[in-house]
Amino acid sequence: MMVLLVTGLWLLREGPAPAPTDADTSGVERHDFLQGLPLDEGAYALLLHDQVTGDGLRVVRDAAALKAAQGRAYYTDNPGAQLKRTLLSILFLSPPGMPPDGAFVTVLKDKQRVETYRCYRAFCSGTEAFDPPHERDMAGLVEASEPVELVTERFDHHDAARARMFKLMQDPEVALIEPADLPAPGTIVFPQRVRLSLPAILLETDETGHAARVPFDQTALEAQFAAAFAHVFPETDAYRLNPMQVSEIYPPQPGWPVVGEEIDGYLRDPDGNLRGLDGILVIEPSLTVDLTERMVEALQAEDAFAAIPEFAPPEPPFVADRLAEMAEAHLGRPCPACFKIELPVATVEGIRVDRLDPPSFTLAHYRIAPQ
Repeated sequence: MMVLLVTGLWLLREGPAPAPTDADTSGVERHDFLQGLPLDEGAYALLLHDQVTGDGLRVVRDAAALKAAQGRAYYTDNPGAQLKRTLLSILFLSPPGMPPDGAFVTVLKDKQRVETYRCYRAFCSGTEAFDPPHERDMAGLVEASEPVELVTERFDHHDAARARMFKLMQDPEVALIEPADLPAPGTIVFPQRVRLSLPAILLETDETGHAARVPFDQTALEAQFAAAFAHVFPETDAYRLNPMQVSEIYPPQPGWPVVGEEIDGYLRDPDGNLRGLDGILVIEPSLTVDLTERMVEALQAEDAFAAIPEFAPPEPPFVADRLAEMAEAHLGRPCPACFKIELPVATVEGIRVDRLDPPSFTLAHYRIAPQ
């Protein structure tokens, strides 16, 4: 309603709607990005992004250069113009898309990010006319900067990554260490990893077709599966179940394709149009397991999960009932189990085991590039 109202008001104006580059000083902001920093404490650096350098990331480590630029270095941004453009895109039903990274400078301390200052690219690049235009004074920082390169390392154990991080903290050639996603010290690292794809779960949707009539309880499913898995594989010190991942899959427009031995291809009506089964939301659960090599062999054995207790909710009875009705109407005779639906999932019966690369831990850092 608000969009229609605003559009109507603009249509009553003489002339076109204002362009996003019209003068608008209310949105202009000045950023003195070094102001107030206790540079005398040391360990500060400044990362200059491409909007400043025009040639990739560079870093200023020279304490004297930072001190000399403090109180002088600044730039102006115009987030108001960016907001206006976004609103115009929404107003005229033109999706704004994902804007490019607007990072301008990042303040670093002890090789970690303190704060990143951003700038609206269309304003700061000078490629479009703004009144007032973008202003900047980098106060010699670009000239004092050095190029940096990204280095990524992988480790089999998180303790090794942690030890490497400690060494990098002492390395003067390292400008920034990216935060590492490492487990707590002492966490057991298993040598192997597999993915368990659990059978797809069918849920009846409500009248909208986009939500389950009875909400899906992922927490309950995860707890029930963990208990069922431990019942079959009680040596819990030989593996670790990772958090469950769940994907929701909605049917195509005609519904889920119906297949069977008595039909060629997919079920169709007399006019040749697909006759699918709608009103069904598909839940595809999976999880990874870190484990020993012996456990991998156990999970890949034939009938490895034959004794696992039931852990998933039952299939809604209307699925079998509707498929039986469709089979009888198409074949002219009762055939309750003749038709099935085809689903784009890893498995609908049993648990599928896929071997993955062993777990590893990534550590990334930026260091001064050789010149």
